Amino acid sequence: MIEDAYHIQRDSVLRCDLCIVGAGPAGITLALELGESGRSVIVLEAGGRNHAGKSLDLYRGELVDPAYHLPTQKARYRQLGGTSALWGGRCVPYDAIDFEQRDYVRDSGWPIDRSDLDPYYRRAHVYCECGEFDYEATSALEGGELVEGLHDPDVSTDTIERWGPPTRFGKRYASQLQRLRNLRVLLNAACHHLRVAQTGGHIEALEVATLSGTTFEIRASRTVLAGGCLESTRLLLSSNARDGANLGEDSPWLGRGYMCHLNGVIARARFKPDVRVKFGYEIDRHGVYCRRRFWIPAAVQRRFRLLNSYFTLDRPLLEDADHRSSIMSLAFIVKTLAGKLESSDSTRSGKYELYWKHLRNVLAGSPEMLSVLPSWSRSRFLQERRMPSLLVKPKNNLFHIYFHAEQVPDMSSRIALSEERDALGQPRLMVDFRITDMDVDSLRRSHELLDTAFRKSGVGELEYNSDDVDDEIRAQKATLGHHIGSLRMAENSRQGVVDPECRVFGTANLYVASSAVFPTSSQANPTLTIVALAIRLADHLKGQPWESMDQRMMSPTSDNSAVAVHA
Repeated sequence: MIEDAYHIQRDSVLRCDLCIVGAGPAGITLALELGESGRSVIVLEAGGRNHAGKSLDLYRGELVDPAYHLPTQKARYRQLGGTSALWGGRCVPYDAIDFEQRDYVRDSGWPIDRSDLDPYYRRAHVYCECGEFDYEATSALEGGELVEGLHDPDVSTDTIERWGPPTRFGKRYASQLQRLRNLRVLLNAACHHLRVAQTGGHIEALEVATLSGTTFEIRASRTVLAGGCLESTRLLLSSNARDGANLGEDSPWLGRGYMCHLNGVIARARFKPDVRVKFGYEIDRHGVYCRRRFWIPAAVQRRFRLLNSYFTLDRPLLEDADHRSSIMSLAFIVKTLAGKLESSDSTRSGKYELYWKHLRNVLAGSPEMLSVLPSWSRSRFLQERRMPSLLVKPKNNLFHIYFHAEQVPDMSSRIALSEERDALGQPRLMVDFRITDMDVDSLRRSHELLDTAFRKSGVGELEYNSDDVDDEIRAQKATLGHHIGSLRMAENSRQGVVDPECRVFGTANLYVASSAVFPTSSQANPTLTIVALAIRLADHLKGQPWESMDQRMMSPTSDNSAVAVHA
């Protein structure tokens, strides 16, 4: 069932086999996987059913350098379904090389292989609704090449990304959550403290509060933190700070090795006029939107000692009126007037001349709008599986090159606690996000490989936006909300915070289902891998001897018990 925690009696003690903190993609996946297992499950969601409300302010924290990272309350959301309410739906698995220990990438390597995750990736595809587990253009899509005539062993054009509808986990799976008799989802319930037993070694209780002042406890045989990278890390750090507990503190990596993805545009691809280009989204045989990409193959990454990255052909910037697209100019005008487009230097200086250029594009391109806009509007706003974004092919064969790149797991890039406290008395976060020289160097050299491939194949060349490429890379802010690392997975506590089964070292009944456990960030968006690891964790928990865990939890002490605890 799904209910509001405001109705819980103050100072109640609720008991269950499993408590899941967070009802985003990981938490909901775990709940559905374990909800049919006969175990009693409570899911805590700090937001409401369809909105975050005042609870979104609990995300607010501090940034050491705001120039490189979004405010901590941005690109995250508190409600049933979590940040999937903001998710675009892009699905890409991590590559085999991401799991390897690379001698040129310090602290790389996972304690599991890509092959260990493949069966869970397939099951994650069902939850994310992104079609077949096939990421090769030659088998997933109809014929054709990304760039006709581009054949170079150092650059692959055969990888694709897939897109879910996008799946809003709260909306999509609410009815299934509601039907499960041994599952209880509590909305507006923020877990603000993990209390460790006096004997140590396991979580005795979770302290929960609502913004209205209701407080109660959860006593669970096992607990999974599924509230995202930043919040899972904050809960461990703040619980340690309050009680002097030792949750993950035996590891030097607690709160460290924090990564995002470097992303943005620093160059354009100018293809020759007669070169045909596959631009935009394609639909596979099951009606799923896909998009072709450039990728540096694993063997080439090793040879040149590069981090993982991918590139896509992108539209020109909306503000650049030289694209001569009436639809894009109309989108620029509408978004600017609605305040949804941040002003750059170019839009602030000479803005009236810029608006006039866009208006001329709109007036001159009326036929284009009449032919394209109605069909695009239907596919974007009226279909259950919507087109991910507006991509209008430029008329001059000049494309922006969008990059999405891995970062090095750097111990100096970290998540810590600030001196300020939120409305529940929990310390707010302090995020010290770093970009390393290797991040920048690898991305520059990956662009150079792409440029070399274009020139050698005779199809075109790259044109950089700035003469100082390194500075241009460093100027790209981490804007996607891909929060990764800080509770990394490893074989032992010297190398990480959780073990290969995602259990916090030194704590028998505490697990993490989040991108916080990723040792490296890959080139791929994290959501699909988060869901795959959540399914893997669910399978692990199903096989555990639950009846041996803390028998004291089996005696009822409250009329507000979740459901009968199964022995």
